[in-house]
Amino acid sequence: MKYFEENSGNLFMIPLFLPNDIKNNRKNYSRNLFDPTKKYGFGRLIEINKSSGDLIEVFNYVGEIPINKKVITESGLMFKPLRSTMGFFKKRWRFVFEDIDYDREEHSNYSEITFLLGDIDTPILWKGGLKKNIDFYDNKLYSEWIVYPPTEIEDMIREVKGINHN
Repeated sequence: MKYFEENSGNLFMIPLFLPNDIKNNRKNYSRNLFDPTKKYGFGRLIEINKSSGDLIEVFNYVGEIPINKKVITESGLMFKPLRSTMGFFKKRWRFVFEDIDYDREEHSNYSEITFLLGDIDTPILWKGGLKKNIDFYDNKLYSEWIVYPPTEIEDMIREVKGINHN
């Protein structure tokens, strides 16, 4: 299986069969060979941000690594975009499709992605890469800026799809 570099727009696999305890977020998987017929979730890297978590989206398709990336992208999104860290750096998640024509606005609606930052006294809204002060902290209206470790995102996918993890 050919793997690609970490670039915005590239699609990655999320192994749903790896150990999911917290210490495995730090383990390096670069020597692991992943069986393409096992069960994976899939996502797309929207924006690289090593300091505050890469911006990603996770798709509904779960299964073997398909031959065509459209199987993944046409399945729709499982969650609103979210932030994650360490999945790529430690090679737990690998890029399986390259998308050189990716446009984050056209394909991911970047200008509409929002996160809630700050606290109750000084709420800040991050929207499409821009920050602005807002009047009140409303975590029901906006997703909070949380940087998820890979194992937590894997658990979220398993829960939505009803997949048991040994």
